[in-house]
Amino acid sequence: MKRLLCVSFFLALTAVLTGCGESTGKADNASTPTTQKVTEEADTTAEPGTYEPLATVRERDIVSNEIYDYEIYDGGVIITKYKGSDTEVTIPDEIDGSPVTEIGFYAFEAMGVSSVTLPETVRVIGEGAFIDCTALVSINLPSGLTTVERGAFAGCTAIPELTVPAGVKEIKRGAFAGCTSLTSLELLSADLSYDEWGIEDLPDLKIYAPEGSAAAGWAGAMGKLSVN
Repeated sequence: MKRLLCVSFFLALTAVLTGCGESTGKADNASTPTTQKVTEEADTTAEPGTYEPLATVRERDIVSNEIYDYEIYDGGVIITKYKGSDTEVTIPDEIDGSPVTEIGFYAFEAMGVSSVTLPETVRVIGEGAFIDCTALVSINLPSGLTTVERGAFAGCTAIPELTVPAGVKEIKRGAFAGCTSLTSLELLSADLSYDEWGIEDLPDLKIYAPEGSAAAGWAGAMGKLSVN
């Protein structure tokens, strides 16, 4: 039910847009992992014409320990669920000898974490990864990040600022929908295009972007560009 409520919240926000303590040690040392097989299914919750389904449908080998569920896929670790009790979380840069490359979809959904430190190895923040983390006030976007999927931070009402590194190529729809405390968004990528991230209704948000960049162009047109 919680998943359905969160997804409904995210889709409703996007429809409006389109219509107008620190974890310690390595996770692989936390306990003896156990493995389960689950099937990753396409996303069928999207309204027709709004989103395409998730492209990957495959069987997933999920490994569990005391802190995380995860899978090792294509040489990297995808965190699929945070199960710890710490509110200040530092995600390790590797588990089982493989780099942590992705925070999977809904991995931290509605968790009471206040800060998250991501390793530089993370390339993708998945769909709804931190959706409805209303206590989250601090999270870094690592320099190796390339993609922020749709709704990744939707409903994170306490985050005041974010810096998007230069290597990010794509931020998808509704990524920051409902981030009502977000007042500073620094974009280091000159070529980053805008795809209805959910920031139009954040009246106090200021966007910092490289002078003359594509990002500066659309941020200026939106009336949110701030010049250092």
